[in-house]
Amino acid sequence: MAARGVRLKRRVRQLPGASIAQARLPNLLRRNRAFRALVRRVYAIDGSTRVPVDVAAGRVLDGVGTENLPVVLVVVLGAERPTIDRTVDDVARLQLMTAAFRPVFVIDTPAFASMRKYGFPAEVLIPASQWSDAEYTWEEYARRLLALMLDGYSATASVTVGPQGLDTAARVLLGSLHPGARSPGPSARIQTGGSRSR
Repeated sequence: MAARGVRLKRRVRQLPGASIAQARLPNLLRRNRAFRALVRRVYAIDGSTRVPVDVAAGRVLDGVGTENLPVVLVVVLGAERPTIDRTVDDVARLQLMTAAFRPVFVIDTPAFASMRKYGFPAEVLIPASQWSDAEYTWEEYARRLLALMLDGYSATASVTVGPQGLDTAARVLLGSLHPGARSPGPSARIQTGGSRSR
C-alpha cells in the first residue's frame, strides 16, 4: 500500500504544470474567501481564534497575516453619498498607514461603489425614513442587527461616523489598534518622582 502511494505521488509530480501549481496553489487558497470560510466552519476555528479569518482586509493591504488583524465596524448612518465616499477614502488611507485593522462598513444608503473600489465588505440597514414596522421601532431593529454584526464578525471595536466624516476620536481609535501603539517604547514610559539607585 505504501509503495502505491509513493508511485502516485511521483506520477502527480510528473504532470505538466505540477511544479507551478505546487508553488501558486497555497497563495491562491489563502486569498480565496470562500475556501477560508469553508475551512473555518469545517474545523471550527472560531472557538480558538479571536478574530474571523474570512473577513476581507480589502485591496489596500495584502499578504500573510492580514487575516489576524482586528475587525472594526465603521457605522455610517444617515449620511449623504459624498460623506460616505470621503469616509471610505479616509479609512483606506488609515488602513494603509497603520496596517492595524480590517473595516466592515455598516451603511443605510446603498453606496457600494466606494467600498467595492477598495474591496471592503459592507452591511446594509434599512434607513430609518423607510421603516414601517409597527411591532418594534427602527432603533430596536438597528440595535439587534448591530449586536449580531459585532458578534458575527467578532469585532474589536466600532466607529460611528457623523455628517462630517471621520472625526479625531475615530482616527485615534483606528490607529490605536496597531500592536506598536499598545506597547510604548522606553521614551514614552511614564516616569515617577524619586531617585533610583543603581
